[in-house]
Amino acid sequence: MDLFSQPKSTVDPAVLQRLKAQIAELLKLDAETTISINQLQCREPGCPPVETAIIILTQPTQQYKIHKAIGDISTADVIKAVQGS
Repeated sequence: MDLFSQPKSTVDPAVLQRLKAQIAELLKLDAETTISINQLQCREPGCPPVETAIIILTQPTQQYKIHKAIGDISTADVIKAVQGS
């Protein structure tokens, strides 16, 4: 049993780029700011089955979580996450 392997993501690169562009626009980030987006699966009790973690490498680092797969995230989800609601 390999504890460190996870299934390869099948996220469409165009969808990922569109999500990064939405985040950059909403937060008014410059083109040099790194945005990391990772889709995670959790099998622990009480944990959502899929979560998208968004990390923005600024000072200080900004982190947001959306309990949806990357391909299911809407603009409204991103707005809600960055506004902390």
